[in-house]
Amino acid sequence: MNADLMVSNPSLARTVAETLVGAGFVVQTQKIRPLGQALAPLLPGLSSDIVIVDSTTSHEQADLQAIEAMTFAKPQMYVILITDNSDKQLLFSAMRAGVREVLTLPLADKALADALQRCAVHQTKLQAQMSLGATQAKVVALLACKGGCGASFLATNLAYLMASEFSRTCALVDLDLQYGDASFYLGAGAAKNNISDLTHQIERLDAQLLLSCMHPVAPRLSLLAAPQDMETALSVTAMQLEKVLRLARQKHEVVVLDMHRAMDAVAIQALDMADVVYLVLDNTMPAVRDAKRQVKLFRSLGYADDKLRVLVNRYDSHGFVDLKSIEEAVGLPVVHTLPQQWAAATESISLGQPLVKTHPQNPVVDALRQVAANLLQTEAPKTKTWLSRWVGVHA
Repeated sequence: MNADLMVSNPSLARTVAETLVGAGFVVQTQKIRPLGQALAPLLPGLSSDIVIVDSTTSHEQADLQAIEAMTFAKPQMYVILITDNSDKQLLFSAMRAGVREVLTLPLADKALADALQRCAVHQTKLQAQMSLGATQAKVVALLACKGGCGASFLATNLAYLMASEFSRTCALVDLDLQYGDASFYLGAGAAKNNISDLTHQIERLDAQLLLSCMHPVAPRLSLLAAPQDMETALSVTAMQLEKVLRLARQKHEVVVLDMHRAMDAVAIQALDMADVVYLVLDNTMPAVRDAKRQVKLFRSLGYADDKLRVLVNRYDSHGFVDLKSIEEAVGLPVVHTLPQQWAAATESISLGQPLVKTHPQNPVVDALRQVAANLLQTEAPKTKTWLSRWVGVHA
């Protein structure tokens, strides 16, 4: 780890530099600050893990203001302040400014070494958290603007494609808690366990319990089903759901949420955690009107427009509302359209099989591949021929 050092006493500078090197830090910057020189002009451009500065009683207020401005812009920076002021009030002011350690002159034996050890532990934990955040799953919510717009069909088929063709470990979570039937769309029927089995044991929730309650639908795809009765569904709380989704996103590459339309605390908690929210509608006036209401609500909740993506399902170019009118009414661009394929979609749902299995060449499958590719920021896989699929099945 690197360190920047700015003190006014050359002897103190040598002591601090030697202690830093002994603790395994690399001194990236070492400056002797003349007495009376303002600290603020010296801080911009610093990028080390740790910054050590000294201050005197006469300059501490201005120095703390400069430190606060730096830590506000770079909250991960670990600041150690060395001072000749032993007043406890300074300690409170320094902590409010973002200082992590306050050491008083003259330095006690091992005081700086102990502070550096605490800094090293803190930075290690911080790096671990940042690495975890970088590998957490993308959370995608699909929400029907009007009942019957096909959000559950799209959620289940999108999850299946990302697992089977894009090779992503995917969790499908049915959050239509009272009426959810995602398990029937994928042929599982009534799943043995569901999300309520987790929320009833939330105090012992871990990866093993999560995976034991998920139904394996296909390689790399698991389903966390909705409760089988309404009474159980009503007992799920937003706080419980947050813990479940946090764990799910740690154990998968993509988490797909099949949402219900009612905006209660549980739904808002899920949408808050989503990276992308697809608003699913068809090009009819009732669906467009409700989409407009939803966008207004989501903006009031602080959702950025780039989190919301309008997806027109069963798009009919001869329909009553064209795409331009939808965009003007809703206030967002239409990012994807899926063609109307009633017969194929109905057959897929009735058989409990993803559309790519029942009708692999259907244009809806191709459109969903493009949705998945855009979401995952990758190229869509090439469509397999009937011969390559046959060889794959019989290999």
